[in-house]
Amino acid sequence: MPSFGMLSPFRWHFDAVSAPRAERIAAEVVELLPPTNALLDVGCGDGTLVKLVAARAGVKRFSGVDVKLQPGLDFDARAYDGHRLPFDDASFDAVTISDVLHHADSPLDVLGEALRVTRRGGAVIVKDHFRFGAWSNGVLLAMDLVGNYAQGILVTGNYLSPPEWIELVRKAGGSVDKLTWPFRVHSLPFRLITRSEYQFVARVVHAGG
Repeated sequence: MPSFGMLSPFRWHFDAVSAPRAERIAAEVVELLPPTNALLDVGCGDGTLVKLVAARAGVKRFSGVDVKLQPGLDFDARAYDGHRLPFDDASFDAVTISDVLHHADSPLDVLGEALRVTRRGGAVIVKDHFRFGAWSNGVLLAMDLVGNYAQGILVTGNYLSPPEWIELVRKAGGSVDKLTWPFRVHSLPFRLITRSEYQFVARVVHAGG
């Protein structure tokens, strides 16, 4: 992550919003993880989330992929084209996808691939947003623009409603095993804007068990 100085708005955003958010997401992911020896994070960024999850859950082997792979990462991190994951079928016990699907060209490809590389009996843990009309769409888009500007991440605003999300999971060959919604990812006063009902964490398993 680039350094912008302590007085920069980006440094402030990280300290006040991003770091506490990562801790809350990691805690919820750990609650939803199946027994896990091998973990993959899709859209790993600088590795903050996957390291937090691995440390809390005692996972010894973890990897990450990203379409904009950062240099100098100190764990197994690989470049990814956003469509085909560079791993064999059933390579992992669990896969995490945190606030990635709404950036993806093809969320169906991302989720389907995550299920492909997850063993039967494992799970894909997804953190993302729900939209409930034009107002929520605008709020989510503004949040994404602020949160991703410093990293130059493309913001597509591809948010799904709850029924659209369930249909996406079905098409990918999965089913929602557990859903945490609303999900309180931000502290006050930020969640007055970001709204917990726009946030969810889901455990997705292979359809049919």
